[in-house]
Amino acid sequence: MEKASELAHRLARRAEAVCRHYLSSGRRQGRYWIVGDVRNAPGRSMFVRLRGSEVGKGAAGRWSEYVARKVMLRICALTLSCGRLAASRQHNIGAREVA
Repeated sequence: MEKASELAHRLARRAEAVCRHYLSSGRRQGRYWIVGDVRNAPGRSMFVRLRGSEVGKGAAGRWSEYVARKVMLRICALTLSCGRLAASRQHNIGAREVA
């Protein structure tokens, strides 16, 4: 039986063929396959590295989804905004009590 890591290496060596089959809504652009998401939606949010080393940060087959980063940034901004609003309310309540 094949180990998961061995299967991952085999798939990475054929990253473009795998992308063409499973992510057919995407297209090749330089060293990357660009598609909307893992569900094969059209778009430009997900990048799959087609060529690279066997392991590590620049490895072939590694992928990144831009939308996930964007969502995290929005969540962080909302959290900071809510924190500022809460602090502002506390400040205003404290100011009324003093007056």
